[in-house]
Amino acid sequence: VEETEFKGFNRFRINERHRLIYGLSGKYYRVNPGILEPLGPDSDVAFQEVPREQGLEGGIFVSDDWEATDKLSLSAGVRLSFFTALGPSDQTVYAPGQPRNPTTAIDTLSYASGESIKTYGGPEVRFSARYLLDPTLSVKAGFSNMYQYIHTLTNTTTVSPLDTWKLSDLNIRPQTSQQVTLGFFKNLEDGLEASVEGYYKWSQDVLDFKTGAQILLNESIETEVIQGDGKAYGVEFLLKKTQGKLNGWLGYTYSRSLIRFDSPFPEERVNNGEFFPSNYDRPHDISLIANYKFTQRYSASLNFAYQTGRPVTYPIGQFNFNNADYVFYSDRNAQRIPDYIRLDLGINIEGNHRKNKLAHSFWTISVYNVLGRNNPYSLFFVTDNGEVKALQSSIFAIPIPSVTYNFKF
Repeated sequence: VEETEFKGFNRFRINERHRLIYGLSGKYYRVNPGILEPLGPDSDVAFQEVPREQGLEGGIFVSDDWEATDKLSLSAGVRLSFFTALGPSDQTVYAPGQPRNPTTAIDTLSYASGESIKTYGGPEVRFSARYLLDPTLSVKAGFSNMYQYIHTLTNTTTVSPLDTWKLSDLNIRPQTSQQVTLGFFKNLEDGLEASVEGYYKWSQDVLDFKTGAQILLNESIETEVIQGDGKAYGVEFLLKKTQGKLNGWLGYTYSRSLIRFDSPFPEERVNNGEFFPSNYDRPHDISLIANYKFTQRYSASLNFAYQTGRPVTYPIGQFNFNNADYVFYSDRNAQRIPDYIRLDLGINIEGNHRKNKLAHSFWTISVYNVLGRNNPYSLFFVTDNGEVKALQSSIFAIPIPSVTYNFKF
């Protein structure tokens, strides 16, 4: 994926409480879906290259930041967004009201290099407000909507998870979303800050693949994908300390990310058309960052992370058809890989703090993954003598010590 972007903007101060920002932006996309090449003349692999894609995204925007009173501040903005898919490209036309597959193709349209294939767009609006209930307590609320013209399709059940990138075109619409937020922020004593913030997000035209889809190096990828609805919601808690010998933060997030693909046609329906967890659904997330300064030269650090395992689809049976063995899978994303848990520890040793020195140096001695947790990077399935086995690959499944020397002039 190549992106070339231009952005120009201007700030205009109406008065001490009122600031205006306006400008325009443009982004040029080039996507190379991939090339399959034989390693030599004796290879059975045939050369294959999926045609490249290109597109142009642009926008004109204006935003207004206004401190209406000593307690109330407002921020509003609008961006007129558009995207044009560009040739060269051959786009297949499918029968209206029918699923996209080779049997419903009715025409092929050819577009020259730089010719507009399809244009999408609309206004992106954002609004936020903050109100000080007292000098230490504030409430914030916001709303925004967005367009997304580039899509990612992820296969997480391979040895090395693969991402396929796709631009919106004649058959694939951009994704859109709307989000609302509400949060409370409190400054406590001794440099403590506490906050709680919730959000809810609606999405349309979320892109995912059909059951049994072949995504990699597919020149007709629109026949293997479907678009549906999504929703995400959650609440985030944060406790932060910025003063004293001990500083850092403790955060906890409960969040859900769900998607739904429903259609009158079975091949475009997933999990009976009901909402199910997306690949990014991790309900529980805990992060702890702590730094303790023993003296001006000696300090210690701790980093702890916990995340619910992401969803995955397991094979739950086998069957034989026409003397061939096939695997039967559960509902999509009905199970989860093991939870992610990691603890890192470190010690920092600084040199003396004399001002007139050529260089200031310090040592860092740390251990990554102190618990030696075997956190899975990917989960995949293989067939061995007719038996389906689940395997997982991990990165740094043992404690990794390191020593670092730093100096600055």
